[in-house]
Amino acid sequence: MHERQKRSIIILGCTGSVGTTALKALEEYADHFRIVGLSAHGNVKRLSEIARHWNCHHVAITGSYENAHLPSLFAEGTHVHLGKDGLQEMIRGVQADLVLNAIAGADGLAATFAAIESGKDLAFSNKESVVMAGKLLHAHAQAHGVEIIPVDSEHSTLHALLGSFGRDNVSSLVITASGGPFRDFPVENMKDITVVMAIAHPTWSMGPKISIDSATLANKGLEVMEAGFLFDFTVREIEVVIHPQSVVHSFVRMVNGALYAQLSPPDMALPIMAALAGDSYPLREVVRPLDFTDLTLTFMEPDFIKFPLLRHAFTCARLQQSYPIAYNAADEVAVQAFVDGHLTFDHIASVVEETLQSDWAIPFTNLDEILTIDREVRMKASQLANRYR
Repeated sequence: MHERQKRSIIILGCTGSVGTTALKALEEYADHFRIVGLSAHGNVKRLSEIARHWNCHHVAITGSYENAHLPSLFAEGTHVHLGKDGLQEMIRGVQADLVLNAIAGADGLAATFAAIESGKDLAFSNKESVVMAGKLLHAHAQAHGVEIIPVDSEHSTLHALLGSFGRDNVSSLVITASGGPFRDFPVENMKDITVVMAIAHPTWSMGPKISIDSATLANKGLEVMEAGFLFDFTVREIEVVIHPQSVVHSFVRMVNGALYAQLSPPDMALPIMAALAGDSYPLREVVRPLDFTDLTLTFMEPDFIKFPLLRHAFTCARLQQSYPIAYNAADEVAVQAFVDGHLTFDHIASVVEETLQSDWAIPFTNLDEILTIDREVRMKASQLANRYR
């Protein structure tokens, strides 16, 4: 295959769990893809290794770095873009067919807008972009003629099922959740949970923030809001079911009463490659076939009392305006306080709940307004978190 026929990709957050999985999966399809841009926050050494391996000549570093060491780390001719402005410069300036945004948290929002505004299709695991920007993101993508493709396994499944059956034939969405490491943990002992315990997810291998969010079910709350905005379903048309095996990656309920799902082993390679390849390239076996030997699938309702952040997410999804922004920002502040040892696990939800008691019925029309609201929420949440120190 000629080089010009390869699909060109920019991978943001290439040293994180999603970025690493994407790079590993792409190895088998190297004759179909070329990587033209890479970013990392702080793991500059690993970034340089990846850039050399893929012969990528544009990299962005958004965290701390040592200028003196950069020339020796990267191959000759590599353009190193520095800081958040440098990341934007790379996204907008480097020609690519698609951007995979695997940046964690609200930091990925500006990159999402940059990708869309530069006319590049967007595959994203950065659910915070959708939660914060809401319907504005979809309208922005339509205005620039680009496609936004979810990478989370749940939303990848919903994207595929809705594409197959048609939106008009689906009455509601069912999002599955593993339940995290504490689904059977006594509620009275939640205050004793440590960071090490919280990041030990029983099914998935993820970064610290998303692992902690999975332990509180805040991550599932974000996914509820994401699904509503992405697929145009109201909060009454979305439900969450606990499924510890993580084999069923969400369902769609049909208007005729039928229920359809996608089943596969819990491996992010499948939704990532589905997003990167689209309909352009046939995918060979991305994950191992599901083995039905001794396979047991269980489902149960979530405990909204033990995991109040899921309940608050449904409220924010109903209220919309800037409540989803407030939910995400307050959660990021509270989780960081927990990681830093300033907050107990059970008080993560307390900080978010108290933050949401303020009036966040604030409309927004652009990225700058979203970021202004985000900063206001973080100030409020930080003040509240400090009360628990």
